[in-house]
Amino acid sequence: MNAKHTLSKVSIITVVYNAVDTIENTIQSVIEQTYPNIEYIIIDGGSTDGTLQIIEQYKNSITKIVTGPDMGIADAFNKGIALATGDWIGMINADDWYAYNAIERVMLSVSANDVICCGDLTLIGENGYALCKKSKVRWLNLGMYVMHPTCFVRKEVYERIGLYDTSLKIAVDFDMFLRIKNRGLKIKYIKEMIAFMRTGGASSNVIQMHQEELAVMRRHLHHLLYPISASFNYLNRLRWRFFYQNPFADTRY
Repeated sequence: MNAKHTLSKVSIITVVYNAVDTIENTIQSVIEQTYPNIEYIIIDGGSTDGTLQIIEQYKNSITKIVTGPDMGIADAFNKGIALATGDWIGMINADDWYAYNAIERVMLSVSANDVICCGDLTLIGENGYALCKKSKVRWLNLGMYVMHPTCFVRKEVYERIGLYDTSLKIAVDFDMFLRIKNRGLKIKYIKEMIAFMRTGGASSNVIQMHQEELAVMRRHLHHLLYPISASFNYLNRLRWRFFYQNPFADTRY
């Protein structure tokens, strides 16, 4: 480990609600990271399916556990950020998990001048179909082409930009990263496989995702092509939804 990074604390936030089948995988991927200075925060929305019992099994490896009703994903993110004391904040939800050694590789790739970074993600369908999704920072005006589970943001950025918009249910990350980009902050791309993500979460509601994406584009973008971009993204999500759910599709994982 490079000495210049040993003092950087990384806060990892997991938001979860009724994810008994996947939360243990997420927790293990965090507590088994090799980076030595991690604060782990879990925000549970009041699970009733056994999720809390699994979290309890790992309580000695989790820094802070909060459980209780919230107003959705954005509200849960904001609760986690308010509790975080790290220099950097990463978010890995209960359907996702980090690759081995991911946090250490990220911290070795950032410099003192970097404030936001992102990497690559493997998206895994219900049928085992897998696809590598590379973060494409230059495409951000066209849609959420920055893979949120791979992102690490200095806490000072949230203090400057503000927290996640609780009026949104799905496109909360797209709204945040357009706000970041429009404030002139550079998002650094790291060519590393950082995280894995299962399909079937909130973003799988392609109609609501399309509606919110359009609303976020209308809010932040000034070019006239954003309805075309949003429509392309909508059709692309439908296409990949077929591959991720079709039992006859070529499985690659």
